[in-house]
Amino acid sequence: MKLAVALPGFLLATPAWADCPLDLGRGTGWVVYSDHYLMAFRSDPLRIEVGEPFALVLNVCTKGGEPAELLAVDASMPEHRHGMNYRPRIVAKGDGRFRAEGMLFHMPGRWEITFNVRAGEESENLTHDIILK
Repeated sequence: MKLAVALPGFLLATPAWADCPLDLGRGTGWVVYSDHYLMAFRSDPLRIEVGEPFALVLNVCTKGGEPAELLAVDASMPEHRHGMNYRPRIVAKGDGRFRAEGMLFHMPGRWEITFNVRAGEESENLTHDIILK
């Protein structure tokens, strides 16, 4: 799996991803991609605070630019061997756009967010690390 900071001009220049919407509404986000999927996401609010609930705004596509489905979002702290105390609720917004509500990082450190995405019968986990201070 590959990771890039959200640089829409760079990613949109690649023909395979040309039809995937990277517009997250406002603010800066991240892009995570693999051989089959491209996902852009940002937090809402834009700044994640320890012990404060937040949501993730996401766009998920296949390599061909078709919308994909977000099945689950979870986060864990590998160094501490535990995850979040809450399970996020995923709200589908249509055309590969989603909102994961009810996220909460209860302590500072490295959090690994895992996104389970699917198109047809093929699913895959994409991950991204966030360091919370």
